[in-house]
Amino acid sequence: MPSSVDPSDRDMLYGRHPVQAALTVGRPCQRLLVARGSHGPVIDEILSLARQRGIPWTLEDRRALDRLAGPRHQGVVALLAPRTYPEYADLLAQSQSAGAFLVFLDSIQDPHNLGAIVRSAHAVGAHGVVFQERRACDLTPAALKAAAGAAEHVAVCRVPNLHRALAQAREAGLWLGGLAADGTVDFTEVDWRLPCGVVVGGEGKGLRRLVRQTCDVIVRIPMARHEVGSLNASVAAGLVLYEVFRHRRGTPR
Repeated sequence: MPSSVDPSDRDMLYGRHPVQAALTVGRPCQRLLVARGSHGPVIDEILSLARQRGIPWTLEDRRALDRLAGPRHQGVVALLAPRTYPEYADLLAQSQSAGAFLVFLDSIQDPHNLGAIVRSAHAVGAHGVVFQERRACDLTPAALKAAAGAAEHVAVCRVPNLHRALAQAREAGLWLGGLAADGTVDFTEVDWRLPCGVVVGGEGKGLRRLVRQTCDVIVRIPMARHEVGSLNASVAAGLVLYEVFRHRRGTPR
């Protein structure tokens, strides 16, 4: 890899679909790196978008991309201008006008969980994903890879204090449902058609005390077997998010 490649002051994105999505929505890209021998419709589309936008790109040895991004780059790495996050107040106002459906993440640490939840949130039509700036995973290259391009199509917002953000959401009229293994109500027994927020706890510790107290209800996912503990955070979030989607589509309960 040429020594001029330094991702320290920019966002690195890898994987065919994440890079394609970023270029499609027009995220500023400073440089594109493509492994020699990479081919296929998605690579062709990425190179076509790069030519249209005047984005410089170079062919690189695949081992050089391995060193830069790890082995899961799928033959393409994009060096993007740093991501800008929407203001929470703007996201809250915009979601209210559309019958708010927000996803709040309390201390999610695993980038793969974050990316998978962002992907599910996009699939079910959530208006945004909100997480705290500190003590939580950010949209790292691994998270963006797991999101498979969804992070370019759904608002992702960072806030200084999640508890305060939840309180503001309640003041704005959102009904908040937290997810925990010891919840008092099955997640299928809740009417999710109201303007709402789904609050997902972090791996291991779950919902923090103040976050939990801010929720209107704590829901659980019933399980037939408990030998291996509760579900993975992104799997649990996906189940609840699709239940919200089902209710909002008007499917009979």
